[in-house]
Amino acid sequence: MFYEFQPYDRIASLFRRMSNLEKLTLNISIKDRNSVIDGTYIQHDIFDCMPQLHSFTFYICTYVETVDLSYKLSSEDIQQTLMNIGLQDVTSIVNYVCDSRAACSIFSLPFQFEYLKDLGNKFPNIVFSYVTYLHVKDNDPFRHEFFVRIAQSFPLLKYLRIYNVRSSLPVDLMTFSSDNCQLYSTIEYPQSNYT
Repeated sequence: MFYEFQPYDRIASLFRRMSNLEKLTLNISIKDRNSVIDGTYIQHDIFDCMPQLHSFTFYICTYVETVDLSYKLSSEDIQQTLMNIGLQDVTSIVNYVCDSRAACSIFSLPFQFEYLKDLGNKFPNIVFSYVTYLHVKDNDPFRHEFFVRIAQSFPLLKYLRIYNVRSSLPVDLMTFSSDNCQLYSTIEYPQSNYT
């Protein structure tokens, strides 16, 4: 089941109709929320509605407006809510994609999906064995080490889309010269399609 940017309440109402479901693979993106989909929501909206469920593979990305939040979103806090309901092989990532919005991803491990979006400079040290399409987005500049980690963590990567709000290039491009640049080793992405 994959829905992109659906109102969460409509999706949650579908879960209530699936009480006999034993296996669920869920990939959803939810936008315009003032709270994160975390372990509390999974318990209430999925597990409580599906008592027969014994296999749950998921990737849920919630886009939260952060302007009015009175607290800072934390991967550790979100992950703790997942562990509180008995989910052990899971992780969470919080990426502030702009000054007023965060992408909060939670997913089961190993990550079973081909597409991962809005990954930022900080992500867990795991191998994403199935991801072929990766969208990275961050306010902070991406550095060489980030791309080395991408090559190591995404062995089947074919498509890489990059959106960076702040460039690491010098502000004055007239001063851009070989004296101001560091030389880095080439990073190989063996599965990538270069277009």
